[in-house]
Amino acid sequence: MAKYERHFDGREMTMVHDMFRREFGLLPGLVREVTAGDVARAEEVGQHLDLVTGILRHHHQTEDDAVWPLLLMRCPEQIVPLVQLMEDQHASVAATGRKVSAALAGWRASASAGARAVLAGALDRLVPVLTEHLATEEERVVPVMELHITMGEWNRILEKAAAGTDPEVLPLTFGMLFYEGDPQIIEGVLNTLPAEVRGGMWDQAHQAYAAHAERIHGTATPRSSKV
Repeated sequence: MAKYERHFDGREMTMVHDMFRREFGLLPGLVREVTAGDVARAEEVGQHLDLVTGILRHHHQTEDDAVWPLLLMRCPEQIVPLVQLMEDQHASVAATGRKVSAALAGWRASASAGARAVLAGALDRLVPVLTEHLATEEERVVPVMELHITMGEWNRILEKAAAGTDPEVLPLTFGMLFYEGDPQIIEGVLNTLPAEVRGGMWDQAHQAYAAHAERIHGTATPRSSKV
């Protein structure tokens, strides 16, 4: 790996993690605010939950498939125990997430007060498991990534991950991602996109998330992950 190449910038991972902290942190309250029996609103919130859990699964799969193997080749002695920890935490997040999905199915069917309480409780248990993982990854793994993964390699990982994303939800996904992002990091992410997709993506992303947040959170500017 050429020493002169610019390396991965950990602020990009923080931007992704802030999205998860924000959206998952707001979800228990969103569920509890739904009036018992309001199946239409339960479905709307359920679709939002499906969206963010799908993005999280995709993010973790990308790390498992592309990031950890690269680090294991570059710095095995340093990274082996950290990869094991990350994989264990991914498994814990996935297991807790499956309980959320099961509770969501019951709530969608009836929007009953009981099903609402079960889902909100499952989300309450997921949030700390997820936030602990995100913090541990930022503290212990991201610094290793910054040393051993070039920006070119990281961008190729992103390009491959984005190729599996539904083009119709891409603006909303980027809007959720960019909401709290550093402008310099956002520009770098946009530059990884094909030219035909890149043009106007920032405006599309901003508008898509503003409209989505207004519908889901009741405001185009929901509470940030840092509040």
